[in-house]
Amino acid sequence: MEQQNQPLEDIKIIKKIMEESSRFLSLSGLSGVSAGLFAIAGAVVAKLIIPSSVITGEGYGESFSASPEGGQVLRFLITDAAVVLILALASAFFFSWRKAKRDGKSIWTPVTKRMFMNLAIPLATGGLFIIITLGRIPGNVSAAATLIFYGLALVNGGKFTLGEIYWLGVAEVITGLVCLLIPGHTLLLWAFGFGILHIVYGLFMYIRYKG
Repeated sequence: MEQQNQPLEDIKIIKKIMEESSRFLSLSGLSGVSAGLFAIAGAVVAKLIIPSSVITGEGYGESFSASPEGGQVLRFLITDAAVVLILALASAFFFSWRKAKRDGKSIWTPVTKRMFMNLAIPLATGGLFIIITLGRIPGNVSAAATLIFYGLALVNGGKFTLGEIYWLGVAEVITGLVCLLIPGHTLLLWAFGFGILHIVYGLFMYIRYKG
């Protein structure tokens, strides 16, 4: 009986080895939860400090530069977003490193490098687009661009890690497009995309993959 089951066990082992050699499997669900919490905190701070009329740009025709306090607002938004990004990346690295260590795996592999390269190209393109156009386009367009380019990065890098990342990317792109359609809810949609979606995704991943 054991000899009959041996080929099946061998196939499972080979499949697991091939999967681990082509996909980054140490991504922790807790990294998604922490990133979502940081994003919501950043959105709350922005809501408390920046007038909603400045964030929404009063529709499609007004940019940040049209506001008297535009320069100050831009500096604050850039600082706020940078702090959220740094904290989110740091937590993602920590939780994924901890999971990889627990599973006896290395977090930095050729697959990891390819995944980050595929993530970096859309993210860098989106970052340059936002920097170049910031102050010349409505605030909601800049916010929507962060969601759309981030979503495209996840879709692009999703093939090197867990499949759920791909669908998170699709959801981010859709949220960004909705943000373009209803500029009056820019900050709420931004918090939903980077906050709620990440938390839901992170909890799902944590429960499904035990970490």
